[in-house]
Amino acid sequence: MNKVMPTTRKLLNLKEVSALLNMNTEVLRRWLRNGKLPGVKVGSDWRVNVADLEAFLNPVAGKKSSDSVENPKKMCFRFPKWLEFSGLPRMLNDKIGPEAWPVFKKLVELDFELGKPTDRHVLLDRPELAERTGYDDEIVDAVIKQLEQNGLIRLVQRQSGEFFIVITPIRTPRMILDISYEHGGVKGAPDKALENSCLRRFLEPGDMT
Repeated sequence: MNKVMPTTRKLLNLKEVSALLNMNTEVLRRWLRNGKLPGVKVGSDWRVNVADLEAFLNPVAGKKSSDSVENPKKMCFRFPKWLEFSGLPRMLNDKIGPEAWPVFKKLVELDFELGKPTDRHVLLDRPELAERTGYDDEIVDAVIKQLEQNGLIRLVQRQSGEFFIVITPIRTPRMILDISYEHGGVKGAPDKALENSCLRRFLEPGDMT
């Protein structure tokens, strides 16, 4: 499948990717959501980096490239993978309940989707969060309250709405240094792995103002 990639822009919208791959946009959205095709959310729309699309179309070439340099997608695509192996899911299950980890994970994903804002305030749409996690509004409200009480998030009220901040560094039973690179940690990782911006975002103190 030899496609000519456009060189004037780094990010392609879903319609452009659909035309290049001759595929239905709904299939592409499913691939983007599950990580099969790398992409980023811009508002409610997806964008795909030209370089990522080239690697997707030519996996052999992409593999050669990732063997020689750090591949940040391995460490975190839409979510810092190491958190899933940090003991945090079990800790939240034991302290708050089985709904706590899915809700907190979604909050981290929402924070990550925001990109690199001037502050760490992320709009909290409770009904949408309930819809995206599959839990009733009452359950989501209770979990959010417990997450705040346990120092994992902070709620902020503004005239424009309710916001949350993921408190960083995220406190976890296991440190990222003890988690293998295969699981998104830095044990056995290439040099300068911690320079990966999506990792630093949740390991360094955040803006709490």
